[in-house]
Amino acid sequence: MRDITRRNFGRFYFEFLLSNPHMSPQEALARCVDAAQQIEQQFDESAKVQEVYETFMRTTNKNVGVLSLTEDPFNMPMWAHYGANYEGLVVGFDSDSDFFQPKPEEPSPCGELMNVIYTDTSPVVYVDPGKIDYPKEVFFTKATNWQYEKEWRVIKHLPQASHVSPGPGGKEIHLFDVPSQAVKEVIFGYRASADLREQVEQALNDRAPHVVKKQIKFVPGKDLQTFPC
Repeated sequence: MRDITRRNFGRFYFEFLLSNPHMSPQEALARCVDAAQQIEQQFDESAKVQEVYETFMRTTNKNVGVLSLTEDPFNMPMWAHYGANYEGLVVGFDSDSDFFQPKPEEPSPCGELMNVIYTDTSPVVYVDPGKIDYPKEVFFTKATNWQYEKEWRVIKHLPQASHVSPGPGGKEIHLFDVPSQAVKEVIFGYRASADLREQVEQALNDRAPHVVKKQIKFVPGKDLQTFPC
C-alpha cells in the first residue's frame, strides 16, 4: 500500500494544488501527506489478499486449461481413479511431438510439457491483478500426497481452443486438435468392454492406423503388464 501511495503521490499532490489555488504549497503538501497516511492506515491486508486471489482465479479460469498426464501406464491407483477401475483405457503420447512444444502465439509457459514438482511448501508468486500472467509455480506444483501420480502437465490458452462446447454445470469444454502422429499407443484396461474396444479400434483404423493397441493384465508375481491386442 505504501508503494501505491508513493507512486501516485506526486500526481495527486499537483492535482490537489491546481484544484486549490488559494492554498500554499506547504499546506497542500501537508494535507496530501495526511491523506496518504489515512489511506495506508485503512488498508485491510486480508481483504486485499482475498481480492487479488479472486481476481486471479477469475482471469485464470477464463483463460487457462490444464492437460494432466502421467508417465506411468502401470500405476494401479491411476487405473482405479482415472481409468474407470480398469474399464477404461490409456492413451500413450509421443512427448517429442510438436503438440507438446510451445507455439509463438501462446503466452508463456503455455504449450510446453513439464513435470509437476511435488512439495509441501506452497509457492509464493507475484500476481498483477487483472492481467493474464501465468506463474509457472502455480500450475506445476502439488503436495507430496499426490506424488504417486508422476504427473506431467501442459497448460493451454483457452481462447485458442479448436472447439468449444457446453459442458456439465454450465461450464464450457475446450477442445484442442491433437495430431494423429502424436498418439503412439492405446492400452485397454483388462475390464474394457467389447463395445468400447470396437469403437476405439475402428476410430484408430480410420484416423491413426499406426497406433499400437495393447491390453493391460495382471500377471501373478509381476503386477501389471501389457500384451498386444
